[in-house]
Amino acid sequence: MFVLISLIFSCAILAALFHYSKKRQTILQRKFNTLVMLRELLRLCREHRKLTHHSLSYSLTQQKLSEMNALYDEIMHCCDQLVAIAPFDNRPMYRIFQLKLKAMHSDWHERSISRNQIIHGKTIRHCMFLMDEVAIAWLIESEREDLNDEYHLNWQQVLDSMEVLTQLRVSIPDSHSEEGFLRLKYYCDKTRRKLNQLSLISPLSVASPVSIDAIHQLTEISSAMSLPISTEEMYSVTSDISATISQVYDQMLSEMSESLYLPLPSIAYS
Repeated sequence: MFVLISLIFSCAILAALFHYSKKRQTILQRKFNTLVMLRELLRLCREHRKLTHHSLSYSLTQQKLSEMNALYDEIMHCCDQLVAIAPFDNRPMYRIFQLKLKAMHSDWHERSISRNQIIHGKTIRHCMFLMDEVAIAWLIESEREDLNDEYHLNWQQVLDSMEVLTQLRVSIPDSHSEEGFLRLKYYCDKTRRKLNQLSLISPLSVASPVSIDAIHQLTEISSAMSLPISTEEMYSVTSDISATISQVYDQMLSEMSESLYLPLPSIAYS
């Protein structure tokens, strides 16, 4: 009788452990998939900014319009998938983000270049804040205080860099005036210093040829008497810097995800 009771008790414990393990695996997989989808949306938003900027700077061709519509469809499909995999309590905030994505696309052709940059910048930061929420929740549940503290310090550096880059972008249209160029020089120098700080987080990302060239351009502009490159080339430099910042943050997330579950799949930032 005692043996039978012990056997039943042991089976109950094993069943409980199996249930807990399966539930934990489901939660981990959901957080992992959420980060994967948000990373993809971040990449698509950056691509949308690039296409709309090119179309506002030059003429909108039928080919570009087709590319834009296809990209928007991809963004909406990705966002629908994100809402579908999200826990019920978190779905409202992802639906709000979906509304922001729709607004980002709906009237882009009526905006100025500067306004278009600002709206895309806000949407991209919104996406990164959602990624940050997932990361923080994951770190708290894992009870890894070492990873938690390191993530918070590095996240603040990434966030500050994004804010400074936005200010740099906004200052480009007025760079031909004396006051506007002084403002541009100020933010070029500030952005350069932020990139140097990010190199402590992810040396390989900031040491890439594209990033090194962007830092060189920022240094050159900071000491110039007038803008040595065209405004379009300046926007291209800021796009390279944006890619570098995204790569730094992605490296942070990948290292965290690998420590807690699985490494994130590789993604191209252009």
